[in-house]
Amino acid sequence: MADPAALGWQIDSEFAADGAEGAARNFYALYEGESFGAPDRGALAMIARAHAEQRSVQAGLRDAVQIAVHSFAEGYFGARRTFSPHKAAVTALSSLNRWLAGQRQGEAGWHLAPVSLSALLLRDRQVGLVQVGACQMIRLRGGGLSPLLSPHLRPLEAVPFMPTRALGLEAELALDISADEAEPGDVYLLIAGLAVTEGVYAALAPLSPRAAEPGLAGLVLAALASLPGLGKAVMVLRVQAVPETGVEETIQAALAALPIRPPPREGDVWDEFRIGEILFRGRYTMLRAARDLRTGQDVALKIPLPSMLQDEVFAAGFMREAWIGASVRSQSVVHYIDIPAERRNSLYLVMPLYHGETLEKRLNRAPSMSLPEGMGIALRLCEAVQDLAAIEIVHRDLKPDNVMLLETGEVRLLDLGLAFLPGIDAVSAARPGGTIRYMAPELLKGVPASARTEVYALAVTIYRMFSGGAFPYGQHEKCPLQRLRPDLPAWLGEALGKGLAARPEDRFADAGELARALQIGLAEGRDAPPMRKSFVLSRLQIWQGLTLLFAALFFLMLLRTMI
Repeated sequence: MADPAALGWQIDSEFAADGAEGAARNFYALYEGESFGAPDRGALAMIARAHAEQRSVQAGLRDAVQIAVHSFAEGYFGARRTFSPHKAAVTALSSLNRWLAGQRQGEAGWHLAPVSLSALLLRDRQVGLVQVGACQMIRLRGGGLSPLLSPHLRPLEAVPFMPTRALGLEAELALDISADEAEPGDVYLLIAGLAVTEGVYAALAPLSPRAAEPGLAGLVLAALASLPGLGKAVMVLRVQAVPETGVEETIQAALAALPIRPPPREGDVWDEFRIGEILFRGRYTMLRAARDLRTGQDVALKIPLPSMLQDEVFAAGFMREAWIGASVRSQSVVHYIDIPAERRNSLYLVMPLYHGETLEKRLNRAPSMSLPEGMGIALRLCEAVQDLAAIEIVHRDLKPDNVMLLETGEVRLLDLGLAFLPGIDAVSAARPGGTIRYMAPELLKGVPASARTEVYALAVTIYRMFSGGAFPYGQHEKCPLQRLRPDLPAWLGEALGKGLAARPEDRFADAGELARALQIGLAEGRDAPPMRKSFVLSRLQIWQGLTLLFAALFFLMLLRTMI
């Protein structure tokens, strides 16, 4: 493996195959993310085996196994950086399986064979385990032997031998996934071609004391020779050292090492950015307009103030925002501009300069938000949250202050400093994050943020947008939207009421479901806004009223003359 120390891993590998049959059916590979432009993805080791069918030919076996290995690597390292290793692997293998299954059903891919694959995903200090098919994975540690995940085998009587699961065997793919905490000295064996699991432990147990010896792959192959299976192959992966810190921590540490300069003045030049006016100043950060002198582009610089160092949580969020922001590509979410390390001499973030106002500012001025204007904003907000969910990001701080309404009519969701990455953020998953009045009740009990907690924050935000700033809950009970805005349709209040449900299972599953409910209400037009009754009097009714009035006056005058 080229330059493994750059990833924090120090590993070496061996491979051995049983004759021409083993070389044709089996293929192994060890890749590092750097070669695919994804160094933070770590490394990937795998072994794969093509299974012969009556219609398969020798060339088809080799084609299928090589295509599977290379395609999986490209899909895995090409996945969003916010995906956990397992999510990236499942996404890549599911796509590969659909393609291979489709090819095998057509004329062009008649010669391709189903493929078994076992993979090790090396990232941070963990080794992710992924398995589909008949390959086997075993770990040697401290003289002990531990099988990792069970192979998907059929009885030996089946001819030709075919596993119960394999890539390309069926349109739907079922994977086994797990994780292992790596230690220096661990040795992983990836074995292809065995048709049984019985007897494997007994055959390999004598080799445990020899795990560090060169040529272990050949020794393992020889030890398994008497067990059922044709064309066996073995890959050995030795772990000599593991990373001391995770990838994200390393990137954040590099940013944290940059100094925090005193706030700039208008006209100053920072790293070829000419500083402009102050757009916003908070407790810990300042947002200033600037001009990129290299490109001529107007940008906004988010600059940390020295006071930020007093709040470790906020400081960590600022570093995290830079890392996560570079992964997002959505028309409705703020874009972060990457600055080369050699250009940056202090800590700040760079974003496009958006012209407009925040939703918080808009809802606090007249006129009240109309249904068409508000629905346009609400649906774009739901789209932004769904775009983040598609790349495994939970925003966690949805509120009007973090929504920018552009002069063009577009919407931008701002501030990813508190974003949560399911799968990657397992350690800090239970830590509450966000603004308290927008947080779902379960978050205050330590439940991790999810799509349903995002729905709750969205519902509070949309409610405030239409109510003119009022929150949906009073001192003792929730306040229905129609009580404040009787001119709005009932279905809008009902949809927001479901989004604000106290129990997560009673809410919409995600922002997409909330958006669909709003769209259905608009399309069907049910429960139209209540209309005030208009009393229109005809001429006959007017004359009848006047006649009664004159008769009453004449009666009163008559009574006065009689008294």
